[in-house]
Amino acid sequence: MAEISKNELKKQLSKKQFDNIYLIYGDEKMYVKTDTKLLVEKLVGKEPPEFNFHKFDKDYDLDAIAVAVQVAPFMSEYNVVVISDLDVSDINNFPPTSLERLISIMDNLPDTTVLIMTMPTLKQDLKKPGAGFKKLKSYIAKNGTVCLEAHETDISLARQIIRWADTRGKKIEQADAYKLQEYAGYDLNTIRNELDKICNYLGDEENITTAHIEMLVTKQLEANIFSLTDAIVALNSDRAFTILDILFYQRAEPNDIVNVISMAYIDFYRARVALESGTPISQVAKDFGYGKRQFAIEKAGKKTRNIPTAMLRKSLAEITETTAKLRSVSANGRILVERLVAKLIIYAGERV
Repeated sequence: MAEISKNELKKQLSKKQFDNIYLIYGDEKMYVKTDTKLLVEKLVGKEPPEFNFHKFDKDYDLDAIAVAVQVAPFMSEYNVVVISDLDVSDINNFPPTSLERLISIMDNLPDTTVLIMTMPTLKQDLKKPGAGFKKLKSYIAKNGTVCLEAHETDISLARQIIRWADTRGKKIEQADAYKLQEYAGYDLNTIRNELDKICNYLGDEENITTAHIEMLVTKQLEANIFSLTDAIVALNSDRAFTILDILFYQRAEPNDIVNVISMAYIDFYRARVALESGTPISQVAKDFGYGKRQFAIEKAGKKTRNIPTAMLRKSLAEITETTAKLRSVSANGRILVERLVAKLIIYAGERV
């Protein structure tokens, strides 16, 4: 009865140590789906009979759920009930009284029933979960098992990409695996789809190269914005404004664009000050809690080697001013962002 990791869940399942209630959720939806499926298979097999398996993924009829959990298993050790993507924090569709009823149903589970709450597609703000979800999670953590399926680290993602490529008879260097992940983001489904796209394009060709990734992988929003900052510091105004046009075509919010630009420039500034003071980048990464993202400030250090600190300070001041202006209701977001990019390119040119 606790909150455990994906690996700990697999260890429990391999030992056939089951709880009566599970909550499986998190940002990595591929793992939510695969581990929910694995749990069901361990309990009632790959093709569970209808009388021992009940799934609710559209209509959340609490009366039907209450009946399903009380079914006695037939020719099986367990009766399994799966509830998918129930947004217990949506008080309009699932009021607090319904949550109380759901918890009451869980309080009266027979020993032979396993209830699985799973979130394979429901998008959640894990930093600010709703009151309903926090209450449900707290209850299940005390009375069953909660498993958070978090995104993989950059290193493990790169290794996973290499393994997937190998199963397709393709080879990819670790540096290119990092690049594919950087462009595609952290969602495993997206990464897998992008890799499949490359493999299909290659046909009988064996090696996946940087050129293939640049040509075929659809960049996620954040990756595009970081490419924008790269173009700015490289004084490539044509590329910078081309990327900006793409971002607006993708309906990126001006605030989101400026926030990521700000993140990049903070990395630039920290790396530059570290270089001037003789402080190792690894120490800066530790001091500012970069953790697995240490690679980000290492890359920033290479890009800022010839950029004056004064230019970075002026750039950060301009970014701060633009952020403040974007909060004005009357502000034209696109014009403000275009003006910011133009100013940043001018400041970047002052080092020449």
